[in-house]
Amino acid sequence: MRTLLALLLLPLLGGPLPARDKPNVVIMLVDDLGSGDVSCLFRQVIRTPNIDRIAQEGVKFTSGYVTAPLCGPSRAGFLTGRYQQRFGFNGNRDGIPTDLPLLPGLLKSAGYRTGIIGKWHSAGPMPHERGCFDESLVSATSGPFIDYFRPKLMRDGKVEQFTEYSTDLFAREAESFIRRHADRPFALTVTFNAPHILRTTKDAMVHLKDYEAGVAAGKTFDVPKVPTARPGESARLAAEFPGDNTRADTAATIMALDAAVGRILDSLKGAGLEQDTLVFFFADNGGHPELRSENLPLRDYKWNLYEGGIRVPFLARYPAKWPAGRAFAPPVSSLDILPTCLAAAGMPAPAGLDGVDLTPYVRDGLKTPPHADLFFAIAKQAAVRSGKWKYVRDQQGGQHLFDLDADVGETKDLASSEPDKLKELASRWEAWNTKVRAEAK
Repeated sequence: MRTLLALLLLPLLGGPLPARDKPNVVIMLVDDLGSGDVSCLFRQVIRTPNIDRIAQEGVKFTSGYVTAPLCGPSRAGFLTGRYQQRFGFNGNRDGIPTDLPLLPGLLKSAGYRTGIIGKWHSAGPMPHERGCFDESLVSATSGPFIDYFRPKLMRDGKVEQFTEYSTDLFAREAESFIRRHADRPFALTVTFNAPHILRTTKDAMVHLKDYEAGVAAGKTFDVPKVPTARPGESARLAAEFPGDNTRADTAATIMALDAAVGRILDSLKGAGLEQDTLVFFFADNGGHPELRSENLPLRDYKWNLYEGGIRVPFLARYPAKWPAGRAFAPPVSSLDILPTCLAAAGMPAPAGLDGVDLTPYVRDGLKTPPHADLFFAIAKQAAVRSGKWKYVRDQQGGQHLFDLDADVGETKDLASSEPDKLKELASRWEAWNTKVRAEAK
């Protein structure tokens, strides 16, 4: 009723209605999507007009990072607003402690109707058991895979079998949630499984070696993965990716994902909620050759701390209060989503967060960077992003330094020519690592 009345009064008021005190929140998290596969970023090989629409109507964070180069830890950082190392979530089999507040639970305490649709990847209690979500339709068990064609999902604790293509299913469920809760503030998290692989025919690292050997030999290597696009759709793209059927299949999968994003945005508009909804869109980590998602011009892939593993498509839109068409260059993090959403809802942030509210930077043009440093750690790898500088310690212990303003592809190692900066950033990482690991004990 409130939404209908607002729509009827809109012409009389002569313009957009004032922003609600508590905006709706919609967060779309996608799986293994590379920065080279979103056409508003570095390349236009795959067309993503609906994802691009978020950037056109909002903000494109051109240095947007997640906290880990793989699914589980990255999602834990986003949901808590804390580096996941602080609570011992270091690999895909770990879980978020039940005593840590999650973004949806915080918003629920402020009167939001909360829902989650899609992939869940945290050991321990499932979403319906955590007290954060009024509605949930997620993976039947915590894990990296959802079947695209016959997804088995858990709705509020009860398992259901579907035959609908998972990307379309999640879009339809999101449309329903928005329609049913249009008269009150809501917070909806949609965690698409696309374009993650369904299954792989070999170990992922074997695929990686095969792919890199093919690239080194100047050949197109058609990685043998199980198809994830709707039947027949990859064939329509075959001419665009000659000799690379897997790439065509992934492109079709991403285009279906883009269409689903468009359905969700259109649903908000149709309900009269477009202006007063804060939307975030980001990927949980970079792409990987096992599924042929592309990170170019960024270096390397998922599972490592070069830019291709942790720098991701990261977009946001809040038409009532944020400018449109802005490109924001300073580094930001998925850690920032939680405090930004809380600030938009007029809520205080809990103590101990590592993220910051991005609103004064985006809306008011605050000149100081949101973060002096961003830190990363996975297995034996380490990294720091500090302004234009990027420090990396690789899996073998080698230390590297890059100037990302001049060399976004991390091709020119400055470790030998800038030894003081290398030492400084390595020291900062050690201090950070010591602190967060001590908290996890």
